[in-house]
Amino acid sequence: MVTDEPKTGTVRVNSELVSRNRLSNLAGVTHGGERDLYATFGYVRNLDPQDYVNAYLRQDIAARVVDAYPDATWREAPKVKGSGEFVQAFADLDKKLNLWRAMHRGDRLGNLGHYGVLLLGLDGGQPMDQPVRGTGFNLLYVQPHSERTAQITRWNDNPQSPRFGKPELYRLTTGVNWTGSGAGQKSITVHHSRVIHFAERALEDESIGTPRLERVWNRLQDLDKLLGAGAEMYWQNAAMIMHLKAELDVQWDPAEAAALKSQIDEMQNGLTRWLRTRGVDAQNIAPGLQGADPSNLIDWNLKVIGGSEGIPARILIGSERGELSSQQDENNFTGRVEERREQYAGPSIAEATISRLSALGVLPAGYEGIEWPENDTLGEAGRAEIAFKNAQAIATYANAPGSELLVSPAEFRKGLGYEGALPGFSEDEPLDV
Repeated sequence: MVTDEPKTGTVRVNSELVSRNRLSNLAGVTHGGERDLYATFGYVRNLDPQDYVNAYLRQDIAARVVDAYPDATWREAPKVKGSGEFVQAFADLDKKLNLWRAMHRGDRLGNLGHYGVLLLGLDGGQPMDQPVRGTGFNLLYVQPHSERTAQITRWNDNPQSPRFGKPELYRLTTGVNWTGSGAGQKSITVHHSRVIHFAERALEDESIGTPRLERVWNRLQDLDKLLGAGAEMYWQNAAMIMHLKAELDVQWDPAEAAALKSQIDEMQNGLTRWLRTRGVDAQNIAPGLQGADPSNLIDWNLKVIGGSEGIPARILIGSERGELSSQQDENNFTGRVEERREQYAGPSIAEATISRLSALGVLPAGYEGIEWPENDTLGEAGRAEIAFKNAQAIATYANAPGSELLVSPAEFRKGLGYEGALPGFSEDEPLDV
């Protein structure tokens, strides 16, 4: 087990963190440094993976932002292509270890930081901090991890290596973060050959992506303020904001003053809606606040969050307002999911995992890639419109004398997207309607 990590890895990690923090400290600073919007608005300046996890667990819209794309991406698992032996071996392994489900979980966890990993548990007893040697392994488990529980401790700093600039070693925290009997966590050092590393929306470094919640963090804080303030405003307005004016000749003893204060606290924070006074005139001094509605600001925050992440509002919060616009939004989102499957989830997670398992001998030879199920970008309304237009075209073609002399039935069917000749007819046989 490695106990002392090389200084080069530590320096590399610390250097990247310092660089990111330096850039973060400049965010929101305007007017030549005279104005700090982050400090004024109470925004968190430096975020870490634990912040993202906390938001995911406690903030509803944050959780939806994290889950939306992975859930849509893996709603239907891709089809594995290859030899019959390979396809059957993969099916058996998936049934045993739920490989697609592990990839889905890893995808979600990757959104909670700058990257995610899948730890491949291999038999054979080799030290986990050393490279995997040999083939013909059995896969015992697949563990998804986020950046929070899979910290990079060494980077490859050899310019002559094909892995130059990529992670070499990880410190993984395994076990449940729980307090029950038998619970506990353990840190282990793991070599990259036992890890599938993936990072979405990477910039300069392909191993370091952009956390899904990072760019919308300020808006999520604003949304919490608006929703919380709206609820508190409703509660407080129900009790009103009162001005208690005592008459000049009223004498208060400590017990009576304490009793009045207790009544006021109960009226403001509890369900009591009456106030018993002696020599006190009670007046509502803020009637204009009653009925204040923050919904417009809340809607705009949701639009900004959805727009930044490419998630339509109806998908982000389940709204059904506007049938036409909703269908267009759904089509656009489906198109983005298709792109994500082809450009990220497929090559970086699914194919990387399957290829590694093949190289380790966990799966036999014969792998030929994956094929995602067709995404329905048209929707029910689009399909109905196409079917209606096809029916009109067929009726016009069938009732036009001599139409088959210009376009054969087979050519006509092909133009509508149908394969082959009309069942029961040869390609050039005219239609008899």
